[in-house]
Amino acid sequence: AGDVPPPAVFITMQESSELLDMVRGVQAGGDPIVLSIYERSRPKYNASAVLIWAFGVFVAWIASYHSSVDIRRVNKAIVVQRELNARNDQEGGEGRQRRGGQQQSRTARPRSRSNSPSSNGDNAHGSGSSALEMSSNASITSPEQASERTIYQAPDSSSNVAAAAAIATQHVSPASNEESLELTAAHALGFIVMASTSLLVLFYFKIYPIVKVMYAFGCSGAFAQIIVHPGMTKLCRKLKWERPLQYMNWLSEESATREALRGGCKGKCLNCLWSFFGPITPIDVCAMILSYGVGAIWLWVAFTIPHPDTIVFYWVIQDLFGLCMCMLFLETIKLNAIKVAAVLLTVAFFYDIFFVFVTPLLTKHGESIMVNVATSGGPPKADPSWCEKYPYSADCKGGDPLPMLFAIPRLFDYQGGCSMLGLGDIVLPGLLLSFASRYDESKRLMGLISGGSGRVANNACLDAGGGARNKSSNPLRRLCCCCCQNGYFGPVMVGYAIGLMMANMAVYIMEMGQPALLYLVPCCLGTMVYMGWRAGELQDLWEGPRVIRAADALMYGEQRVESADEGDQERCALEDGMENEEEAELT
Repeated sequence: AGDVPPPAVFITMQESSELLDMVRGVQAGGDPIVLSIYERSRPKYNASAVLIWAFGVFVAWIASYHSSVDIRRVNKAIVVQRELNARNDQEGGEGRQRRGGQQQSRTARPRSRSNSPSSNGDNAHGSGSSALEMSSNASITSPEQASERTIYQAPDSSSNVAAAAAIATQHVSPASNEESLELTAAHALGFIVMASTSLLVLFYFKIYPIVKVMYAFGCSGAFAQIIVHPGMTKLCRKLKWERPLQYMNWLSEESATREALRGGCKGKCLNCLWSFFGPITPIDVCAMILSYGVGAIWLWVAFTIPHPDTIVFYWVIQDLFGLCMCMLFLETIKLNAIKVAAVLLTVAFFYDIFFVFVTPLLTKHGESIMVNVATSGGPPKADPSWCEKYPYSADCKGGDPLPMLFAIPRLFDYQGGCSMLGLGDIVLPGLLLSFASRYDESKRLMGLISGGSGRVANNACLDAGGGARNKSSNPLRRLCCCCCQNGYFGPVMVGYAIGLMMANMAVYIMEMGQPALLYLVPCCLGTMVYMGWRAGELQDLWEGPRVIRAADALMYGEQRVESADEGDQERCALEDGMENEEEAELT
């Protein structure tokens, strides 16, 4: 029989000492032991790089798409209301048609017996009136045709604007716009200065525990606002639990004022709670307790377990917190002009390149400040095999991803490591993606108000004009044109995905960290500028689109100075919507 090789195992240093003692014959009575050493296998490809790319694209899409949810909600309500009105008009027209047919059948027989001129005249008048009524009723055969009939009967858009404003007040609260901030060029420059200062402070003072504490409790609030509270509210409504959705009676303005007038500690506490929280429901309390409880557990794992990025709970919650923070950021911070986006992204472009590629030439040990901070002080000094045997060694500390980024550990790799993507690589291009999404939805809203169907199209592509002579024979070009017919958001989102893929490929080609904005800014900003130039809308996009200003005024009831210029802007916005509808019909 042939030799049977023993199985290969991985053992610690203590176990290896015992095994060596056995080999040397220290323990009596044992047979000789033959050892075969194998190299531990590692995956040939890094699947986590693909996962972090897909996750980054998903977060950028969902965060920017969610930023225009208010306008989308009003658009949907307007379409539903229009279909309901058209259905009611259609049912009323069919009823009038049936009543007219019955009346005509009753009067047709006596009139056929009379041959006097007066009878013939009455017959002609009656049949003509009936034919007109039947033709108008028969023309309403679908909700779309009914809406078109309403449009052409009332070409003045003032009634449509008033109806849309009424729908907006029902579905969107003006207070939802009070927490938002419109970013200007000065804000963009200040943002980059603050980011650079924070990065340098972290690099020189190594205050990474403070960052973890701030991240845990800051993101817990975003986690409650984006996921936990809406989820619990929908669950209670589905189960028809009304009590958790009602405000607490003991924490009301009247109760706090009454107890404060009585004096004592209870009155002061209720007054402070009312001033800080306002009216709250049991759902609010449960959501905050659950969210901050998850954040506290995550923080405990981060401080007590070495290299916690290998624990599934830790990196999943960290990425989930980052997702909520990105969604809340893009919901709060808004761009209303490409000019501001160009300033912000251009400065961030050079900021990212400087801190990744230039700082190794300026630091003492040739370290990249961006990579050093992202890995909490750089990778461990010891060998990965040594750190796996002695994880608490001083030389094995460091290398954990700082919780200001998304991280997915390398799968099935005993040496560890993570694929990382910074939150700034999501939110900075995401501001432009959010702008594109809001612009498309605002255009759709203005189109609905002006009487169109709400379909968005632009002439950035030659194939968008319709007709066989404009169709390209290149299937790739036709695919690109199909994407750009639905507005700006889709093509810019595709540009973001391509730019992020290029950044990941560069990491493995050059075998070093890459500034993702080096690839994302040209792909996103370049796509938006090119499409705006082809569509003839670049000037409007650069200074600030009229449709966005008109949509914000309609949605949130912003007070504007009434002047001839304001009226011209509103009319231009409605005309843009009509032109957009005509292009959509041609498409």
